Amino acid sequence: MTKENLLDKLDEAQTPEEIKALGQELLALDPNDPHGKLAVWEGMDNDEALDNLDMLREALDVARAVVEAKTEPPSLEDDRDAMAYATILMNLGFSVLAAGETEQAYEFAKELTNFDDEGIYPGRTLLYRCMLDLGLYAEILDTLEADPLESVLGEHARAIALLEQGADKLEVFDAVNYAMSISPDVPFYVLGMWDFPESEDDLDEDEADAISDAMYLYEPWSKTDERLAALSAPTFLFGYITDRIDDKKEMQVLKEGYEEYGVLDKVEAAKKEIEKMEKKGCEIEEIDATAIGFTGDILEELGKAAEAE
Repeated sequence: MTKENLLDKLDEAQTPEEIKALGQELLALDPNDPHGKLAVWEGMDNDEALDNLDMLREALDVARAVVEAKTEPPSLEDDRDAMAYATILMNLGFSVLAAGETEQAYEFAKELTNFDDEGIYPGRTLLYRCMLDLGLYAEILDTLEADPLESVLGEHARAIALLEQGADKLEVFDAVNYAMSISPDVPFYVLGMWDFPESEDDLDEDEADAISDAMYLYEPWSKTDERLAALSAPTFLFGYITDRIDDKKEMQVLKEGYEEYGVLDKVEAAKKEIEKMEKKGCEIEEIDATAIGFTGDILEELGKAAEAE
């Protein structure tokens, strides 16, 4: 069977066993084939895969050379070589991050995001998580300024970087609120208000993405009590307005806090407007966008009240 035939079969393969077997056939034809090495690696279980990262590193050298030799910029949507190169970078980056090799993961993330300028792969998730772990707060803000694409990790990283750079609370609140506007459910998983599902089989793509983002944000959000408090305030307010918080005691504590800061009337008015929209059958995206707007307005008052103390 030719390499092209094997690659066609690999495109259709479903199980790890199939993928690994096809990879082995590719390597029998060419021991340096990056598609074959990637396929064999992807067919391994987690422990075995982590023990065999050198296979991916070898595949990366070849895949990178193949892509760089092309006369036209390859498309990540239909060029197998480009897809293999990006997939190898992605797997290497997340694997070495999990192994605690953050600086190396950061290098892979930069290479992937530079190549994948359309954000097809989760390179920005890896990039901004690495930058947060390395404490590169000024660099985060500079990178976001130059990045043509927005991402959930990037916008949460902005909020954290602003906080660590000494920005005022209103600016931090605004950054968190904007991050929530992209993916409203993420902070509720981060804070443990919502449980992670035991199985992701029944999740739609948006839910799966929100859970994945939350997993990469949990440690950065929780690094210090000060950080957690600052980042949580917009989440609690948005959750109160949209009934995303199930704990009645938590709701009562929030209500008392909003009353103390003199914004309870506005919070309750916003909550009623959201309830009206729900009764009208408005789309969830429209409801959440409206709630984010209310949250931003009220946060501004909360921030001013906190600064006046």
